[in-house]
Amino acid sequence: MARCTICHTKIQRTEAVQECASCQMKYHDGCWNGIGGCATYGCSQAPDVPKAPPAVNTQRGWGDDKGCPNCQTRIASSAMFCGCGARFPWADPMTSAEYYEWFERERERRSARVVILVLFCLSLTGLAAPVVGPIAFFRAQRDHQALTGEGGGPYLALAYGTAAIGLVYILLIVAVILGG
Repeated sequence: MARCTICHTKIQRTEAVQECASCQMKYHDGCWNGIGGCATYGCSQAPDVPKAPPAVNTQRGWGDDKGCPNCQTRIASSAMFCGCGARFPWADPMTSAEYYEWFERERERRSARVVILVLFCLSLTGLAAPVVGPIAFFRAQRDHQALTGEGGGPYLALAYGTAAIGLVYILLIVAVILGG
């Protein structure tokens, strides 16, 4: 007994059968008539099925926009900035509280990094190094998280480098005073 390749059940001897003239596959008469011909892919007896027109998407889907946590303007869900000047660390929607918390942390991080850069530049002059070296060391201890988070490691290295330059200058001054 053969199996109908449309419904995959056995074709009983008592059932009406259709056999494809091209590929000789056997089908239940109802299955053959239900699809309008052979079910074998590429067979010349397979029914011509008109292609559906391409889908036209005229509406935006759910989640295609979000509110700016700074000004509440609707912006694209993948946007990481808004026309109001706000920028975001990720594309996921943020609440206003989350945005302001992140914004404050970023402001503190930028401020700590600028201070370390200024102290480092002052330490290179030599005269300010004995003063700014200890300041840089204490700032590195206090602002450790701001100086290390998200690519801030070089700033922490600058802070300790500034402290080391200051220590060297302090030791030179002490050696000159004691030696002279």
